[in-house]
Amino acid sequence: MNRKTTFLLIITSCWLLTAVGGTAGAADGSDRIEIIEISGNLDRTALNFVIDQIDAAAAGGASAAIIQIDSRATLSDTVYHLVARVKDPPLPLVVWIGPSPAVAFGGAASILAAAPVKAAAPGARIGHALPTVAGHRESDDLATPLVNYANGTATVTVPIDGLVDIVAPSISNLLVELEGRTVAVRGEPTEINTIRETEDGLAAVETVFHEPGLWVRSLRIATGAEPAFFFLMIGLTVAVFEFYALGPGIAAGVATICLLLSGYGLAVLPLRGWAVALALASIGLLTADFQRGRAGPLTLAGAGSMLVAGWFFTDASPQIHPSWWLVLVIVTSVTAFYVIAMRTVARARFSTPTVGRDHLVGLGGRAVTAFDPDGVVEVKGARWRATAHREAVLNPGDPVAVRGVAGQILAVEPLPDPDADLHPRDD
Repeated sequence: MNRKTTFLLIITSCWLLTAVGGTAGAADGSDRIEIIEISGNLDRTALNFVIDQIDAAAAGGASAAIIQIDSRATLSDTVYHLVARVKDPPLPLVVWIGPSPAVAFGGAASILAAAPVKAAAPGARIGHALPTVAGHRESDDLATPLVNYANGTATVTVPIDGLVDIVAPSISNLLVELEGRTVAVRGEPTEINTIRETEDGLAAVETVFHEPGLWVRSLRIATGAEPAFFFLMIGLTVAVFEFYALGPGIAAGVATICLLLSGYGLAVLPLRGWAVALALASIGLLTADFQRGRAGPLTLAGAGSMLVAGWFFTDASPQIHPSWWLVLVIVTSVTAFYVIAMRTVARARFSTPTVGRDHLVGLGGRAVTAFDPDGVVEVKGARWRATAHREAVLNPGDPVAVRGVAGQILAVEPLPDPDADLHPRDD
């Protein structure tokens, strides 16, 4: 068994133990390598997290740091600060794109190109280097190794001159390759040691893993095109459902959480304004048909509008492009919820076993919503969907009289005497 194989076995065993053991610090800071994990679209919080961890690793006396990246796009110009820090780090620094099939597009490619030691897993893809920040159209000054990958990509199989120094399928393999490598730190040559000698023989140095906290990870869920679109559509749909369910509850909380997450995504993603407007209009069209108690042309128009809005939601191709089948699933789910679930709940909500439909004609009630010409009325404590003549101006709280019943829909008209008995019949 050769020395490199021995190192690999030692490091793999110790790496698994430290990975399970969490992020407890080492007693001797000089025998510690800190691994900073970041994935997904890189927003300001993610980039600041990496910068802070590099500084903390240096201040804590770590012997080296490894930035593990898997990212299709960068969403903040904070990336330029991170590139500057990576180019002149306070400790030996390695950037590794992995594990396969990881990608490094846009700003992530620039971070890799700036690193003193550049590494990637076999099968990782690097490229689409422009724009550095997704959605920005200005020309970027790319590092020399990235010029050939401004608009294309390369799949890593062997080292790439100036862009990938080490090809390693895992962190443990990377640690083996790093043993004894010398890098310049602030002009001073520094050797990276991943193996140390102990009384019992050779042992791997401790590896400590860092990733963003739960709050940051929760917000970053919405930095993808599909999640942002999903949370926006679901949040609006559940909000409409809650309105027609008439009474705050669990649905209101779900709608609030979804809209907060979508709001973060809308704030950081490069979007097409007309697509966002079309997405909002699609909910309006679906709601209009639902209020009329049917699934007709407006429902079809709403579903079609939502589909187009989802496909063109972001303006950052090819780094960010919504998956057509995920958009189709979202549109189908929302439309089915309107056509099936909301109508079923509405029928149950607006019906009552204590008020028979045969006895509704002639009863009085009050409008719960404004009519245009449809709305909701309350008759003897039960809420019903109702319709009125278009010339009848009914606002919430106005007294009404029931003049007819068609299935679950009441035909009402304004009650001329607001002081009249609203329930003239009790039989």
